[in-house]
Amino acid sequence: MKNRRDFIRNTALGGVGFSLLARDRGMILKTELPDNPLILFDNFHVGQGRSYSWKSKFAAAKHAGFDGFEFAGQDPTSDSWKEAMDLTATTGFKVWGFHMTTRAVIDRLADTIDDEIGRIIENVRVCGKSPLRPYCTLSLSGTEELGGTTVAERGSAKAQDRHWARAYKIISAFDAACSEYEVVGSLYPHINWICDTPQSAFKILQGAQAKSIGSAFCSHHWFGNKNSDDIDTVLANPWMDRLRYVVLTNGHFSDTGFRAARFNDGDIDMAWILAKLYAFGYKGPISSQGWNIGGDPYIACKAFVDGVHAIRRRFFEHPEMNPLA
Repeated sequence: MKNRRDFIRNTALGGVGFSLLARDRGMILKTELPDNPLILFDNFHVGQGRSYSWKSKFAAAKHAGFDGFEFAGQDPTSDSWKEAMDLTATTGFKVWGFHMTTRAVIDRLADTIDDEIGRIIENVRVCGKSPLRPYCTLSLSGTEELGGTTVAERGSAKAQDRHWARAYKIISAFDAACSEYEVVGSLYPHINWICDTPQSAFKILQGAQAKSIGSAFCSHHWFGNKNSDDIDTVLANPWMDRLRYVVLTNGHFSDTGFRAARFNDGDIDMAWILAKLYAFGYKGPISSQGWNIGGDPYIACKAFVDGVHAIRRRFFEHPEMNPLA
């Protein structure tokens, strides 16, 4: 069953038990739930005409109960980065992340690809040499000629050989840099761009002959594209043996796009997604994003921590309520 929305509906109604993958992994959901570190992605406190200081953002993450913080789109040579680094020792966070993007895949910016690769390698080097030792995630941005009327018609659905070749070149360099500097790296799928579905991520990793990095799993970008394989098919793919980064963001979705929402306010059944990840045996960081979620960003990000904790508590106290029981 290819369509992930139909798959969620049918499995919820049909009472599907453990997948073969879950049984093979040997997870016993009644007693064994990974305690994943929860990470605040740095876009809850931006946009909406506002700007928060690093001190305020770190404090919000700490008081909301996060275990770590993920920088997004930062320049490691900037004064802002230096300011953040001066404060990191005060946070007590045990996990850090660093997210970056490049638009060199699209035609208009294709001639910048070598410079962009140099920037990516330098960012990975900085992360590898940093005492924070953050994991790195990379997305391949840009729509333009990869655009279309609906989400399913954009991105990888429009990509031609030249786009795939550029993606392979970039990710091959990213993979090599992560290996050289001993950084945990992940390719980030994002709707509308060339790497938008799990299948496109696997294709790029294969084409790049990646030996170190793997694909991330992002709930909102997976759910937002009707071309995405169902989650069991995704998790059964051999590239998921390198799953080291998950994003659980909810949203309100249509055929043409989505808007992010608080953890339990969107269209995605997060308890079901978490049950699948627990059964898979995923133990790595789980991040969440808040771009364009209105209102108090502290309340919005805290809803993620509270939501995950509530689901875990329910599964422990009432294992029969686990969707996979």
